[in-house]
Amino acid sequence: MPNQRRSARRASGRRSPRRHENQTGIAGRLLIMLAVVAAIVLGVALFFRVRSVEVQGNRIYSDEQVREVSGVEAGDNLLMVNRAAVNGNITARMPYVRNVSVGLILPDTVVIKIEESEVAGVVSADVGSTWYVNTEGRILGSTTDGFDGQVITLSGFTITAPEVGQSAKASEGMEESMSAALSVLRAMEGSGLMDQVTSIDTEKSYDIRMLCGEQYEVLFGGTDELDYKVWYLQEVLNMLEPYQAGTIDLTLDQEGRASFIPWTETE
Repeated sequence: MPNQRRSARRASGRRSPRRHENQTGIAGRLLIMLAVVAAIVLGVALFFRVRSVEVQGNRIYSDEQVREVSGVEAGDNLLMVNRAAVNGNITARMPYVRNVSVGLILPDTVVIKIEESEVAGVVSADVGSTWYVNTEGRILGSTTDGFDGQVITLSGFTITAPEVGQSAKASEGMEESMSAALSVLRAMEGSGLMDQVTSIDTEKSYDIRMLCGEQYEVLFGGTDELDYKVWYLQEVLNMLEPYQAGTIDLTLDQEGRASFIPWTETE
């Protein structure tokens, strides 16, 4: 037995240096890994710096205005750019901006793509002022700011407490009329009718009336079958001759047909 214990102690003594060597090797590898990570972080910090901010899709706002509002500055760490913050900064302070996307091009470029709202309509507030809105009902600005493009006059309702950049709020009891007007605007967006329709009256949401300049009155009915009615109105306008004027009835008969009633000279 004594011999066995002595043999065990000798064996144990022989294994201890190996364990020490293993521990030393692990510590060394950890130090190497830490050094590599530190080098990568240092490389990112030194080489991936913002040198250029490209702005795309803008017409109303200048490149410089977008860059300033974005919060991105030359020298920022490219890979640490907070895209959500850039998006929020721009949409909060630029009411004409509808959508924002932020991309990165290594090693040094931030690309900001924006989609600007078109001014769709002008609506009166209950306090007497008038405001521009887009098809979603977002208030883009006061008419005192001036705008040279085509806008559609929205009547039959007013808005209350207008605030630029915020969604319009209909005056009490007029929510349905405002909703109908915005639904018609959205349905016409991209159809080409936005340049032809000059006013929309939704005082009675089931009896919407529109004007195309001084040449045509459009009886639109309610907001049912909006896409069909918008398509049908385009077709009717394309078929009419420039000298014709009258009422386009889109309330549709039982067979889903529209009709055109020419105005007489006395009308």
